[in-house]
Amino acid sequence: MSTIRRLLPQAARRSIFRRALQAGAAALAALAVLIAFTHGPPPPSANPPGAFSFAALGDSPYNILAYLQYRVVLQDLNAHDLSVVIHVGDLFVRSCTARRYQRRLNQFEGLLHPVVYTPGDNEWYDCWNHLWNAFAPFNRLAEIRRLFFKDPERSLGGRPIPVESQGGEGVFAEFVENVRWEHDGVLFATVHVIGSANGTAPFPDRPAAHDREAERRMAAAVTWLHDTFQAAATINARAVVVAFHAAPGFTEPEDHPRRTLFAPLIDRLREEAENFGSPVLAIHGDWHEYIVDHPMKRKERDAVLSNFTRLQVPGSTDVGWVRVTVTADSVQPFHFEPRVVPHWKYW
Repeated sequence: MSTIRRLLPQAARRSIFRRALQAGAAALAALAVLIAFTHGPPPPSANPPGAFSFAALGDSPYNILAYLQYRVVLQDLNAHDLSVVIHVGDLFVRSCTARRYQRRLNQFEGLLHPVVYTPGDNEWYDCWNHLWNAFAPFNRLAEIRRLFFKDPERSLGGRPIPVESQGGEGVFAEFVENVRWEHDGVLFATVHVIGSANGTAPFPDRPAAHDREAERRMAAAVTWLHDTFQAAATINARAVVVAFHAAPGFTEPEDHPRRTLFAPLIDRLREEAENFGSPVLAIHGDWHEYIVDHPMKRKERDAVLSNFTRLQVPGSTDVGWVRVTVTADSVQPFHFEPRVVPHWKYW
């Protein structure tokens, strides 16, 4: 007979056994709750017949916890059937070191899909900050172009696709980052337009050359947009998708300083979308809040430009991406599924 059976009466032994069972059940329940509350985005679903999907993301990861969550994002992207992954900039926050650039580039190249990236302000313009090791912004922009756009005619990613670049020749030869490509009748394009007031926000000892750079970069963007919609008309594209970093103030009054600053971009998008007539999707980041809306008004009358849709991707502290499914619907082909990693999910 065991020591417990000798020393304790039967009722006491049963009480201990019940408490052990209750403790075990509580532990299992706690484990179930932990698993339930640490699951990532839902499993991927197949694209509907005749449709395709692509990914849009940006503005993360920004801290050590977000880096852990970003691994979940990369795994989720690889689990999906995607025509392309579009990153709208702000690869990180703080120190603009070559190591950070290379880490993000390696992550892009490790994805199973084509990856198209357009720069944000964090990875070059804001690098002047002394808390970020005070890099010269123009130097960082040159490094981004050297690393991420070494072959302007091909995307990044594990399955690169050919793209057409604005750079290489002509008036705007330096803008290798502005590209376009076609998939299943939809014409995609990126334009380099960033936050921090499109690279005009003041900082100590800021050279006047930054004003000239911002003007030239906006001129290149507007020209590339015009050329893109001309190309869309030539190939009879059923839709156009344009991606850039900055939140240009679509919903702000016409005389708002931000709206005025980005007026060339907004005016060009409005004019081209009105003339094009078919669906247009503008994708951007910068303000870190997931938004899908129809913010553009027609120029000549106060009416919504219904064929123009805006997607603002989620950003830090939310870490995730948006799955955009494109169907054959000629009026509203774009359908959106935000796939954000829960804040408590780190593996």
